[in-house]
Amino acid sequence: IITDSKYVIDGLTTHLTHWEDIGWIGIDNATLFKAAAYHLRRRPATTTFQWTKGHNGNIGNERADQLALTGARRHEPDHVDTYVPRNFDTQGAKLTKISQKLAYTEIMNKSNLNYKRATLSLLDITRFAVKSVSTNLETDETIWRSCRNKDLSKNIQMFIYKALNSAYRIGEYWENVPGYEHRAICSQCPGEIESLEHIIIQCKNPVRRTIWQLAKDTWPTKHGPWPEQHIGLVLGCGTISLPNETQSGNANAKKDILLKKGASRLLRILISESAYLIWTVRCERVIRESTHNEDTIRRRWANVIDKRLQLDRALASRIRRDSKTELKVRNTWSEVLHNQIQHSPNNWVTNLEVLVGIKLPR
Repeated sequence: IITDSKYVIDGLTTHLTHWEDIGWIGIDNATLFKAAAYHLRRRPATTTFQWTKGHNGNIGNERADQLALTGARRHEPDHVDTYVPRNFDTQGAKLTKISQKLAYTEIMNKSNLNYKRATLSLLDITRFAVKSVSTNLETDETIWRSCRNKDLSKNIQMFIYKALNSAYRIGEYWENVPGYEHRAICSQCPGEIESLEHIIIQCKNPVRRTIWQLAKDTWPTKHGPWPEQHIGLVLGCGTISLPNETQSGNANAKKDILLKKGASRLLRILISESAYLIWTVRCERVIRESTHNEDTIRRRWANVIDKRLQLDRALASRIRRDSKTELKVRNTWSEVLHNQIQHSPNNWVTNLEVLVGIKLPR
């Protein structure tokens, strides 16, 4: 069998015994791997695998790619027989191989979650809002996984997860609490029921407008226009990926792809940090009765974004340096710091003695 997929070869050779021992828990395409392993084992002859480089002029491989593309574009998929007799199908996982993480994963896979109507609505809103920027229509699973995107800080990950589950006690929640009905109304917008969308996107509070304007002014227009803010973009910021319009035959295609990934990461950081700061300031105003002037908000926002920049630089300059991390940091921040790094050493990412940071737009 000749294939360009090392994943398939390793799955049917190196990893097969281990995957069977753990009961196929958490393994993608487990049904197809089981069926393939069954048919290979029932053959009386030996089966060998050979890896070939993809898109390298191999006639058989190119033809296989064409057939795969044709199949993927069909409205009705082909029926694939994945039946495996019970005597070939290993049941469950070995106790000696199971771990707490694997057990938890299997429990979650078997659980049937009934989402609240509000959550289903927010998932749809998020899906189509992200599509307006990324051109991809994300699944529920992708949106939930994006809550744990590593580009988002832990506080923001929890904020987005709770927001998608409508877990915050704001707005309509207080209408059913005797004596506290007034808390349902936004203190800045008389007569408006408070909601997360209202707080982050619609409220007339100048703090909200200031923070979003700072994010917009910081966004490099080289990467395209700043997206119109929408609650769906905030909740789905972990899935945002700017489309790459570079032709595959272009000599600089790989460089352009990496730059676009850096721009997508910067957009995720700006949207998530700005939205969370708006929420934090709102809570300080409502719960602590704190007041905030424009200069304070501008400094706080710049400090938040600068902390993300300096954290990135610290990770890229650790003792065991990773060139991929350095490149990721460079592609994320170079356009924002363009005026500062023009006259700075080329190693500004890893050399923490080079003073670069976020400056407030004028």
